Amino acid sequence: MLSFFRRKELSQIISWIVLGAFLNLIQGCYFFKVSRSPEPSAQAVTKLQDAKKYIILHQGKDAWHFTDIVAGEDSIKGTITILVSHQKYKTTDPEKVNRYYESGNNRDPGVINEVHIYVKQLSQLTDTLDFKLVTSVSIPVTAVEKIEIYDPAAGATIASWVFGTLGTIALVTAVAVIIVAATKESCPFIYITDETSSRFVGEIYSGAIYPSLERPDYLPLPGPEPGQKDYTVRMTNEVHEIQNTNLIELNVFDHPRGTNVYIDKNGSYQTTGNHQSPVRAANLKGKNVLDIIRSKDTLSYFGEIGKDLPLKDGIIMTFKKPRNASTAKLVINSRSTFWLDYVFTRFHELFGKEYDCWVDDQQKVPPEKMKNWMLEQNIPLSLYIENKGKWQFVDYYNIVGPMAAKEDILSFPVPDTKTDSVRIKLEYGNMFWDIDYAAIDYTINIPVRHRVAELESAIDEQDKDVRNLLTSADLLYYVQPEIGNAVDMKFTLPEPVDSMQTLILHSQGHYRILLNLTGEQHKKELLAFLKKGHFPEFSNEILRKQSGFNSN
Repeated sequence: MLSFFRRKELSQIISWIVLGAFLNLIQGCYFFKVSRSPEPSAQAVTKLQDAKKYIILHQGKDAWHFTDIVAGEDSIKGTITILVSHQKYKTTDPEKVNRYYESGNNRDPGVINEVHIYVKQLSQLTDTLDFKLVTSVSIPVTAVEKIEIYDPAAGATIASWVFGTLGTIALVTAVAVIIVAATKESCPFIYITDETSSRFVGEIYSGAIYPSLERPDYLPLPGPEPGQKDYTVRMTNEVHEIQNTNLIELNVFDHPRGTNVYIDKNGSYQTTGNHQSPVRAANLKGKNVLDIIRSKDTLSYFGEIGKDLPLKDGIIMTFKKPRNASTAKLVINSRSTFWLDYVFTRFHELFGKEYDCWVDDQQKVPPEKMKNWMLEQNIPLSLYIENKGKWQFVDYYNIVGPMAAKEDILSFPVPDTKTDSVRIKLEYGNMFWDIDYAAIDYTINIPVRHRVAELESAIDEQDKDVRNLLTSADLLYYVQPEIGNAVDMKFTLPEPVDSMQTLILHSQGHYRILLNLTGEQHKKELLAFLKKGHFPEFSNEILRKQSGFNSN
């Protein structure tokens, strides 16, 4: 990713720095600050309000709660009132990226729902003499300097957007990222909690947006502390969708130190004991990315932006191969991108007022047909192996979601060749995936002790125990229809019988994205998606329009 930031030719589209920083910040304590950015439309501010964010307006050392926002071409109008709550972070430093710290059981949304808008000037529209009272104000779009959005996943601001002026340039990618951050389409969020803290881990059953796409999901969780008996997992709905969870199960694996245990997408456990980094790794244009993907860290390969936007991107890796190797396992740490989420939103918008009817119709479509369509559109992360000079499709990794990277594994046969190396390709639609790490392992699976932790209770935000809805995959679902729905699931861990204990959350479910769309259906544009590979074309066209590039 650092090579991406150093590209001089990208200075004309500095918004991509915002996007790259945004994707990397989710990892935790490594922050980027962006000093300049193209200008978003004023309507971005109203969309933040529509997303039920608590908006705080800053001017100098003063801060107010900002409501009733209406955006025009030249100004943003609204009402400011004294801050009764949300006092702790009203003095965030506008000159740097700010961090917040969680405490207690984190049930109060508090800072994680805050948006901070910094302005150089504002004008009163009422006769009130004191800005501390309820006052109507008008803000020139040129006066907005910065917008900060806080997010629960990283314990920090997702990113800072610093604007020179606002409203004079058409909607650009920076705006898309801001809106996605506040209104993204996602799936249940998973946290690990104890008496004093809450730690975001990832998302479950990402991409299962229709009942027919319901599938098992396997999310690695942090291991227990020595002697730990109780283990609490929190599942929340923090976006505009209805989440239907059929099963939650905590798998516990005991295994020797120096080995790792995973569950692949087919539900089979896999062990590794000797991760080998590639000896060579390059993107599809031949650029060296080995240093970016050889370790799990804050660097990841997101792609390159230029005038010639490819339909596909990916990484070709060369690994050493033992002579007797017949099978291999590729371990990756990756996630799908916020850009992919945004493109899906733009795709859904083409249905207009027919969107809900179309979603209902998808329940009748066979799952295999949907999966094949997604593969044809290069949405999943596909794995290929070179065999006699030709790329052979092996399998694909399920969509992860953009909020946190996830370790995943696929096992596959190695071609019977006399060479001492093997070439593997990861391929996907341009800018659809973010790859942090890849390694191969040729060791055979070792025996492990596998048990399922007992679910003692599942207490939701109304203090109801919904355990009976989560213990088996059946016709009973635990439904989280609104933002703020949460359930704390307390498991009892079995006594360890080996030196290491790995925890993997097995879930199953689906979700429905809620969009209040109006207008007519764009039939001609939608018919184009029947063509193989049109989704990346659609994505690139959006990129061109928002970056100022043309297709010539």
